[in-house]
Amino acid sequence: DESKLFEDEWGDYIGTKYNLSYPNGTMALQVAMYVAGLRRGDEMICPTLTYWASMLQCYSLGATPVFADVDPNSLCIDPTKIERHITDRTKAIMVVHYFGHPCDMDSILAIANKHGLKVIEDVSHAHGSRYKGRMTGSLGHVSAMSMMGAKPMVVGEGGMLSTNDPTMHQMAIAFAHYARHGEL
Repeated sequence: DESKLFEDEWGDYIGTKYNLSYPNGTMALQVAMYVAGLRRGDEMICPTLTYWASMLQCYSLGATPVFADVDPNSLCIDPTKIERHITDRTKAIMVVHYFGHPCDMDSILAIANKHGLKVIEDVSHAHGSRYKGRMTGSLGHVSAMSMMGAKPMVVGEGGMLSTNDPTMHQMAIAFAHYARHGEL
């Protein structure tokens, strides 16, 4: 079908093996939070400068957003401001590649690896952006993005979740793609 064809083409474009389309980016971001392990009582570090849809859905999973300052030059989350917010309840770091400018992913991934955290990329404002030769959306553990009319990549209204992790992909299917359970 057309959705699966677009998912495959999107994965070829950004370099991810598993891609699932959604009715909107907000839903894709919520599923990304779920597959990253956010549940009741957990925390997700996110940037102070972003649209509400980058973090608000974590409340529906019972988790809490914790805000870290952004770098004044890039307007992306400042890696030097992340670790002070990590607690035993932190499960993920949400990065937002703001205005097409990729976050400092090397530093962020090093912090995540050091603390056993998942990195979720919000790519809603950076379709086609590259970080050291790799496409945004293929750098973290899971990414999600909006593709509505005001975004760089427009499909009318829609969202996409991308990952190279087969377990995250299976969890995403189980969470919100009921007709595709045969792919598990």
